[in-house]
Amino acid sequence: MKSASGRAGAFAGLALAGIVAAAIAGAFALGLVGWERYTGYFAPVWDLEGRHVLWLERETRGFVWGFGWENFSPPARAYVYADRLTLRQLDPESGAIRDLEAFRGSPLQGRTTKHYRGRIFNWLSARLHPFADGIEILAVLSISRIPTSERWSLAGTWRPGAPSNARWEEAWGGTASTDEGVLRNGVELIAIPGAESFPCAIVAADAGGGVRVLIRNERYDALYPDGVPAAKIAEISQRERIERSRELRRVEDELVLKFRAQGMRENDAHLRAYDEMEERGYLPKSPRIVATLAQSAPSGVTVFEIPSEYFTVGLFQDIAAAIASPGKEVDTGTGTYLKYYDDDLGPRLRKYREAGNDRFAIRTGDALYLLEVRRFDR
Repeated sequence: MKSASGRAGAFAGLALAGIVAAAIAGAFALGLVGWERYTGYFAPVWDLEGRHVLWLERETRGFVWGFGWENFSPPARAYVYADRLTLRQLDPESGAIRDLEAFRGSPLQGRTTKHYRGRIFNWLSARLHPFADGIEILAVLSISRIPTSERWSLAGTWRPGAPSNARWEEAWGGTASTDEGVLRNGVELIAIPGAESFPCAIVAADAGGGVRVLIRNERYDALYPDGVPAAKIAEISQRERIERSRELRRVEDELVLKFRAQGMRENDAHLRAYDEMEERGYLPKSPRIVATLAQSAPSGVTVFEIPSEYFTVGLFQDIAAAIASPGKEVDTGTGTYLKYYDDDLGPRLRKYREAGNDRFAIRTGDALYLLEVRRFDR
């Protein structure tokens, strides 16, 4: 028979175990400790024919514990049990999905990292670029670590019938910007934001506002019970930027061909095309400088003395062009404002202009010119 002290110790042990169990249960209930799993759809693009959708699918799962509320608590911790990227292909007509290649060896797998809620398994960005013989792949993973972050990238080329050369490396692979392949035949593919920075769906949006969900994860319906709002689609859409970029290239190519046919050299044809695109309003008009012959400099206008031989050797080319045609706007830039032997006039005038002074005068020989830099709304 146990003594009174033994029974008290047993009761104390049971009570402590109960408290610990309750604390653990409470932590799970509050979401402070838990097993979490996310699936996300990154970098969706059309293939070159616009028939199939390609994307990188990330599947990550692991234990997470801690508050991790940014600006209010320290970061939470996450142990990544598994983390995998898969290059996938969808036929929107049949709904058939095909795995093209799985990429293992994630730098997160088997590690514990610290991060805030909203990106608890760290931040991934990606880009796919289809071309005639395959798909260029880039995925960039930033792993938070004090005092700096680790930068990892997976880069390579997938071709039919053979594994790609893409492997995870601790290196900066570049910026994973949106590829223009998201928009083909008037239909744009959009990755919809989801939980913990894992896009929860891929939708196809047409120019008329129609939206079709092509693939979704298990969190999509809870996040967007009434579908993705039109305002969210408009916020994410790259349609306007891509269509403008394509139109600019089309016009530039036409103009370059036109000027080449007139006998211009390649570089001169591109420069002339750029000028004409500015005049037509396709590009913001760059600043121009205008010279006016004057008898004297107005009060408060700084005068710079430029010997005529400086123009002869190629310095101050924009000023030379302006004074050669008074009243005419000419391109301006300070790239030829250089030091001439021991004379620092060029650097001084460049510094003066870069400080925002758009009016000045120059005296060369017996002539005085007022110079005005004209800037245009962009």
